[in-house]
Amino acid sequence: MAEKKGSTVKLFYDFPTQLSTEVFDGKEWNRATCRYFRSFNGPRRIMKFDRKNQPFYEDYKGPVFLFETNIKLKDLNKKGYVYLHDTPPEVKPRPFGG
Repeated sequence: MAEKKGSTVKLFYDFPTQLSTEVFDGKEWNRATCRYFRSFNGPRRIMKFDRKNQPFYEDYKGPVFLFETNIKLKDLNKKGYVYLHDTPPEVKPRPFGG
């Protein structure tokens, strides 16, 4: 039997994940995946739709979680993406071919 690797915790999302999520990096708004959106300490917004199906943005004021954990951020002085142990995840490229 193979051993499980990586994160095995189900992440908690307290916002609708099917809607467009954006973060403000100081210059412009950028789209973010739900995993990154929940771990950004700064201006965040979600695109919603009114009764006439017209889109509008609503500022999001929910909690900030450490990246890929369900631990809420306590030190609100940290800005941008917040990671456990202050180290971003290692990005491994997928092998080409098969």
